[in-house]
Formats: sequence, C-alpha cells, structure tokens
Amino acid sequence: MVNVLKKEKNNTTVQASKLNDRLTFNKTVWIFFISCEVGWLVETIWCFIRHGYIESRQSLVYSHLSVAYGMGAVILTLVLYKLKDAKLSAIFLTSYVAGTVTEYICSLGQEILFGSVAWDYSNVPLNINGRVCLLYSLFWGVLGIFWIKVVYPLMSKLVDKIPVKFSKVFVGVFIVFFVCDCILSGAAAFRMDRRYAGIPANNAVSEYLDNHFDDERMHKIYANSKDVIK
Repeated sequence: MVNVLKKEKNNTTVQASKLNDRLTFNKTVWIFFISCEVGWLVETIWCFIRHGYIESRQSLVYSHLSVAYGMGAVILTLVLYKLKDAKLSAIFLTSYVAGTVTEYICSLGQEILFGSVAWDYSNVPLNINGRVCLLYSLFWGVLGIFWIKVVYPLMSKLVDKIPVKFSKVFVGVFIVFFVCDCILSGAAAFRMDRRYAGIPANNAVSEYLDNHFDDERMHKIYANSKDVIK
C-alpha cells in the first residue's frame, strides 16, 4: 500500500513538473526578449574587451536588442524542446542543421532587403558563400546541447516565477513595440540604401527618415554591418 502511494505521488510530481515546463507562447516571447538583451550585452562587452571602446551592437533603431541571438534561442528551443531527453548525438545533429540553415537564411535575407551583412565567413575554411562555415556550424551543435540541457531549464524556471498578469501585459506591450521597431528599422535601412543609390526623397516618409535616420546615425546604430559590394 505504501509503495502504491509513493508511486502515485511520484507520478503526480512528474506530471506537475511537465505541466510547469510547458512551452507556452508567453514563455517563448520571454526567451526571445531575454536572449536578445543578453546577446546585446555580450556583444557590447566583447567589443570593449577586444577593441577597447563601446560600439552599438543592437539590431533595431530604438531598442537594445540583438535579434539574431533571440531568434537563435527561440529556434533552438522549438526544435530541441521535444528532444531534451534524447541522445546527445541527436540533439547535436538537429542543432547543427537548424542553426546552419537559420544563419544562412538570416544572412541572405539581410543582404537582399538591406544590401548589407552582419558577418562574413569568406576567409574561414569550408564556408558556403561566406554566410555559414563548418566551424560555426559545429558551434551550433555544441550550443544546442548546452542550451537545452542547461540554459533553457534555468530560463524556464525563471520565467515561470514571473506573475502571470504582469507577464501577459509585458508580452503584449513588447510585441507591439517590437513590430513597430522592426518596421521603422527596415524602412530606415531601406531608405539609407536608396540614398546610396542617389535616389532623393520624394514623399513625407522619405523626408522623415532622411531627417531622423541619416547616414551618420545609421552607421552608429549598425556599426558592425558591412555594405555588400555589387
């Protein structure tokens, strides 16, 4: 009888643990936000250590977010969430493929939309069009294991401690702000590309972007980006 009660208690504990570890939409947004901020901080500190000065590492014009880190964290979470108890080799391979594909698409998308790239692996052995390379793909595989085994569980517990009402309000406000910031950032980058092409402002929006996001300001915001020579 005692063993049966213990077994039922253990099953209840396991079920409660799984319930608390659900990957909800709100939790995914929090993971994205935290990873963006941590990524921005890490990049800023690394730049200071390496070069001795502070330089912008943000991805958007109005927020200290490094979107690549946030996207990477969300993608790793989504593709590895159901594999967190799988063999390390399966986690490594899945993360290797997902990270490599994501990195390539992000690089290609930035070049097509804005005519610039934030990284270039052309000088690294075994690269594909300078967008991805074997070395960093291997890093993605190792990072996936570390993420789903160490970082995600800690982050999940941290997010679960946030009051539900506050979490819902924050997520709603953040999404609205993030979407607006993305649209404005994209418009400012597109307008800068048009200025390089010698196309003058021909409407109120273009004039606003020229006045508030001129080349000097844009280069300060995206100090690490490099224009693609066509």
